[in-house]
Amino acid sequence: MIRNGVGITLVLMAVMMFDGCSTRDTGSVPKDAEGNDKQMDVSKPVTVKILRGASMNDETFQMLILEPMAKKYPNITVEPLSGKLEDLIAAGNIPDLLTTPQNSLPGYAKFDVLEDMTPLLKKHNFDLGRFKPIYIDAIRVASDKGELYAIPYYAQLNALFYNKNLFDKFGVPYPRDGMTWEDAIEVGRKMTRVENGVQIQGLNIEHISRISFPWSPNLIEKKTDKDKKIERANVNNETWKNVFELAFRIQSFPGNYPNKDFYKGEAAMYATVGDAFQNIKKAVDSQVFEVGIAQYPSYKELPNTYGMVDEHCIFVTKTSKNKDAAMKVIEVLTSDEVQMTASKYLARQSTLINAELQKQFGSGFLTGVDTQSIFKSKPASGTEFSVYYSDARKLLDAEYKQVIEGKTDINTALRDLEDQINKMLDRMAVSQ
Repeated sequence: MIRNGVGITLVLMAVMMFDGCSTRDTGSVPKDAEGNDKQMDVSKPVTVKILRGASMNDETFQMLILEPMAKKYPNITVEPLSGKLEDLIAAGNIPDLLTTPQNSLPGYAKFDVLEDMTPLLKKHNFDLGRFKPIYIDAIRVASDKGELYAIPYYAQLNALFYNKNLFDKFGVPYPRDGMTWEDAIEVGRKMTRVENGVQIQGLNIEHISRISFPWSPNLIEKKTDKDKKIERANVNNETWKNVFELAFRIQSFPGNYPNKDFYKGEAAMYATVGDAFQNIKKAVDSQVFEVGIAQYPSYKELPNTYGMVDEHCIFVTKTSKNKDAAMKVIEVLTSDEVQMTASKYLARQSTLINAELQKQFGSGFLTGVDTQSIFKSKPASGTEFSVYYSDARKLLDAEYKQVIEGKTDINTALRDLEDQINKMLDRMAVSQ
């Protein structure tokens, strides 16, 4: 049972089967006497089970799902599940809903829980026009025929966070909006120094993949070989060469590698994503430093563009017996009211087209901190992720480490990386 921070008592109610509520695999739905799609009776009790991803912790689950659902649909109980999906399926305890990053969606295909949600959305008159198209498109690109397997409810953002105290101490002007990576490097050089025996890192870029994202690169792509689709590495090219060269320029000047802990006041600037807000708030509340926020640095070829679409989404499982009730959860989670709560009090960027959500972003989270510089950049388009993306990224990180430590050169590293990824893909193909 989730701990209730505001005193709401959750009652787990027995699951009741709805006659004709679930959408069949064919996409057809039950009709009423007038030929319209039948809607569920929300006055009857039903339990919807949800398996949450990492972005839906207890606090978020309470604020964005449990409390608003109890208010609007008190007869729908949302029950959180824990564990691995494969174990839940084996135990016959299949969730009705899952939350996940969009880049993990392809991995769910092997569990046969994905299906095109279009018929269900149509049945519930769910308005996709409320969403920014780039976030919907990033989910469609993960399917073979443009199906919509999930609905985005939270979009990652990129920003340049900086330690105002260090800049004040060293007499260096704060980072400005509109900087290119070359501009950021120069500021980073000025801020990289030893202070009272402590090494201060000027510019922390987190990792090489992070600064590659404005190009929407794909480590693995699908190619046609003898009328068969196969996956091959896609790294030994000019895009990745440029990324490696930029990362090396940033991290090769003395004192700027390895990364230092921004949250402890050991780095002057941190170019990263919105997930950092939680730890930044802790540092600010603990008076470790005052934080400033500037626009994420851009490639000169890609002005005002930060990392590619990186979003978290929610979907109704193909085998759910409570699809209509599950859709009510999605409707509430993506409502203007709940999205405002997430934007204002959790500093989570909404996927909706609503200027007020952006205007209020973080206003109840980091009081007195101007967050609007973030929105001077837009995300790059999403890309299709292979189920082996995370494995390929580990190889990428390891090969780049060889470069930054002077053990190999960039051209050799990219050739070796291409070969390593292809060998990994070949092993995976044989094992299937």
